[in-house]
Amino acid sequence: MDRSLGERIKQLRKALKLTQSDVSGNEMTKSMLSQIENDLATPSMKNLQYLAAKLGKPVAYFLENETYQISLPMKEIREELSTIDEFKDDRLYQEAIVKLEGMLSKYNFDYDSKLYADLLTALGECFIDSNNFNAGKKKILEAVGIYKKNSQFIEAAKAYMLLLGIPWSDFDYAACLNILKEAVELYCNSISKDYSFEIETLYQRSIISAGLDDLNDSISSISEALRISGKTNIYYRTDELYKNLAIMNVFLGNYEDFDRYIRKARQFAIFTENNKVRANIEGTCAYYKNLIGEPKLALKYADIALKLSSNEFAPFGYTEKAKAFYMLGEYQKALESLELIKYPIYSSFKFDYLLLWSSQIYKGLILKNLKKYEEAIKEIKFGIEKLEIVGESKTLAFAYKSLSDIYSTSQDFENAFLTLKKANEIEKISMDRNLYY
Repeated sequence: MDRSLGERIKQLRKALKLTQSDVSGNEMTKSMLSQIENDLATPSMKNLQYLAAKLGKPVAYFLENETYQISLPMKEIREELSTIDEFKDDRLYQEAIVKLEGMLSKYNFDYDSKLYADLLTALGECFIDSNNFNAGKKKILEAVGIYKKNSQFIEAAKAYMLLLGIPWSDFDYAACLNILKEAVELYCNSISKDYSFEIETLYQRSIISAGLDDLNDSISSISEALRISGKTNIYYRTDELYKNLAIMNVFLGNYEDFDRYIRKARQFAIFTENNKVRANIEGTCAYYKNLIGEPKLALKYADIALKLSSNEFAPFGYTEKAKAFYMLGEYQKALESLELIKYPIYSSFKFDYLLLWSSQIYKGLILKNLKKYEEAIKEIKFGIEKLEIVGESKTLAFAYKSLSDIYSTSQDFENAFLTLKKANEIEKISMDRNLYY
């Protein structure tokens, strides 16, 4: 979206998680940067070149302001865009769609302009986030065509990346990887560099590779992203990168590396005051402590995560609390934690999805220990239905083993044998395919 010069600088600085002191350095005072960001002062060309270098953008990025826009009521448009951003942040996609479609018909835009392409991109993103994939893809590709026509290849690549949301919802990570590669190819046509975007593509690749169970490629992508961050002093997503590096090493059995990487992740999250990522980090610690059999410490980290959590990450905190209470034999408390889980409507990453729905398996095991066998079987069967959407996994094998255990305890030996056989089949497939979770 188009912004004033000061707004562009401020928005990019915050996206890169840099303070005003980080950016101003020795070249200008923090006060001067503040005035520039609030459009109270205009930077000299020398200062603008300095800021562009610090923020990893070409000078042209800050000067883009096509002449046709003079005839448009830009103040009014910016106010409407601000409202749309709020709708998107609150996942009110239908409201955002109505607002965007109204703007496209209300104003006399130049159909070959960047501003028009920006609006199409926002509209396409909202369509995709509301699962109207065909409409979303159409708008995104139209925007990409405009960006390419104007040789704005970085913007084209960023817009094209939004198409990841379509196969992502079906856990089709092979298709995601193809889209990512095509976005990178678009970016490579640009004569300018956008280091934060390069980091973003590597971050996305690391997640997609993990979804494909290629953890070595995932770790390699994270390492390259961190290398770029260190080289450019652009610490975009650094907290998340270190957190993901920690969990990847756990999947590979390199437990000794977990504490080192998670500590770095926490340091960056605290420094940037990013409580959303911090909650995820503490929830990851809770998962790790449960995994290595330290449920009391898992409870500690889960409580920290829940205190920091938005609604987005609260389900994972309650899941780990329930697992910890189960391991400690405090079944009633475990059930109370499970009752607080509100399953999200958005598309999760495969590991997060499996982790969250494994809560149903623990619910069944808790009910088994309370001798409520019929309820236990019902809960685990429901959990299995959800887990099977992803396909074979170690989590699904665990679910069938748990169901077999309940059948055996309730002396239904025929079903116990059948479900154990199913668990063993899935476990073998998991080993053959090198599935990690």
